[in-house]
Formats: sequence, C-alpha cells, structure tokens
Amino acid sequence: MMMDRRRLVGLTLVLGLALLMIGALLVDASHARPNPGESQEAANTRANYGLVYGPMAAHLGMFLFVIGLISAAVFFENLDVFVRLFLVILSFLAVLLILAGSTTIFGVP
Repeated sequence: MMMDRRRLVGLTLVLGLALLMIGALLVDASHARPNPGESQEAANTRANYGLVYGPMAAHLGMFLFVIGLISAAVFFENLDVFVRLFLVILSFLAVLLILAGSTTIFGVP
C-alpha cells in the first residue's frame, strides 16, 4: 500500500522534529552529573552521547525537516503562493542553521 504525498510529507516533518528532540535529549543526558562509582567506560559512553549520537540524530532530523518543508512547497500545488514561498524561506533558514554548525543548535563546540 502506497502512502500519498500529503501523509509522506507530514511523516517526514514529524520524524525530523522528533529526531531533533532526541538529539537534544542525548546531548543533555551527556551533561548529567556522573555517579561516584561510575567506571571509565560508562563515562566515555555518556560523553559519546553528547559528542556523537546527539548531533548525529539532530543533523538527520534537520535533514528530514528541510526535505519535508521543500517537498511540501513543491508537492502541494493547491496551497496559496505565499504559503509555498514561506515554506521555501523557512527551509532556507533551516539550511542556514545547519551550515552554521552544531554550536547554534546545542551550544556544544
């Protein structure tokens, strides 16, 4: 069963925003206070949440969010022209946020 375009675009937008949330949660979890008896391996894993897994999920989420915005502007012909232009401008601003780097998303260098 094929999904129609409207559901696919909506799914892409929602999945992108959910991955952004998961990435932010992983970065915040990496800044948690360590337990007194925490091993070095557990500390390294917690640090990897903020340095590897969180930004990876967030960048994938931003990619899906931008693809969803652009596809909404392209595939929804029955929308008003100004709404479609707003979606294109919003996706352009999201691309600029991606190009600015992860420091603007999470504050982590």
